[in-house]
Amino acid sequence: MSFKRQLLVTSTLTLAEMKARYRNTLAGVLWVMLNPLIMFAVQALIFKYILRIDIERYFIFLLSGLLPWIFIYNTISQSVHAFITMRESLLSFQIHPMSIILSKTLDQFINFILPFILLFFYLRQTEDYNIYGILFLPIALLILLVGTFAFTLFLANLQVFLRDTQYISNFMLSILFFLTPIFYPRHMLPAEYQVFVDLNPFYNLIYPFKVCLWQFNSSDLYTALVNGAAVTSICVALALVFWRWTRNEFYINI
Repeated sequence: MSFKRQLLVTSTLTLAEMKARYRNTLAGVLWVMLNPLIMFAVQALIFKYILRIDIERYFIFLLSGLLPWIFIYNTISQSVHAFITMRESLLSFQIHPMSIILSKTLDQFINFILPFILLFFYLRQTEDYNIYGILFLPIALLILLVGTFAFTLFLANLQVFLRDTQYISNFMLSILFFLTPIFYPRHMLPAEYQVFVDLNPFYNLIYPFKVCLWQFNSSDLYTALVNGAAVTSICVALALVFWRWTRNEFYINI
């Protein structure tokens, strides 16, 4: 399949995903905004005003961690079984499997961007953003998008050959939610446990985003971008190698 045709198929599938989700709903696309906004409001209330976590510019801190996490979680949890559920389409039409995962990732990315923009400008009324950090934000978003897509592609392909992947990944995501510094800073962890945060691939995908928005520092940004790009490259390589290794048996097993 040519690149142009694959791009057309991906865009068509993305639009179909968006239309199918909100068909016959009263609020329609507003549901895109409600889930992350409610999550943000609840966590801000609990950790800022009830538990009173003392973090400078906590709302920006939460925005820069929670929303990217929701994007990663929703993309993986709703896409890992995609090849199985779309078996008939894969066998009947000329659709590259990667187009299916890419369309679902782009769909969730749009769902992430809309509430992010709303909260970004809302918090701008009381908080300031570093202009240099904002300039690097597209690079951080690209790392987040590509890394999430590649990791999801690997898991979705693995699901074809190991049907427990869906349950294992959901279980691990539930655990990693508390082990990833989203609503608390990394330095609150004991020093001997901080290495596990550094090895967390999702933290490395989110951290460039956090540096750009929360506490911009050129040295920290360089480290965050290098680590994020490294994790993304590993995810891409892993997904492509596994696909090439299994593609001859892929259509037999779905």
